[in-house]
Amino acid sequence: MYQFDTIDLKLIDELQTDSKQSIKQLAAKVNLSITPTHERIKRLETNNAIEKYVAIVKPEVLGKNLIVYCQITLVKHQDKFFKKFESYTQTIDEIVEVSFIAGSYDFFLKIVLNDMKDYQDFIVNKISQLDIISNIQSSFVIKQTKNKTKISI
Repeated sequence: MYQFDTIDLKLIDELQTDSKQSIKQLAAKVNLSITPTHERIKRLETNNAIEKYVAIVKPEVLGKNLIVYCQITLVKHQDKFFKKFESYTQTIDEIVEVSFIAGSYDFFLKIVLNDMKDYQDFIVNKISQLDIISNIQSSFVIKQTKNKTKISI
């Protein structure tokens, strides 16, 4: 496993705050010249500390006014069912997060949709089409009071 030093951690922290910063800006913040800073960032990417760079978009700006969390229980706890479910969820664009969890349910999904009509379509025509699901419990977000992507270092 790759060992991070304080400069690596500072770079990760800075990139999580604003990944559009220039190498020159980042170098100044970590007290290195441009080339070693660039090399460190490339090493962080190669070692999968930095998975990718993305734009964070407000769902409501795109007309996505409904966030739903679904707890899914499968019919059996078998590896083939877990793999089939994980593979199937990768094909559904409305599902933005899938977590395999311990507890009363097997999976926890975050789904972003336009409205309740889209939710009905999602349940009836997408997720319920998978015959290995025994139970779906849904919760609807009334208001998000915190939504961040930055992981504390």
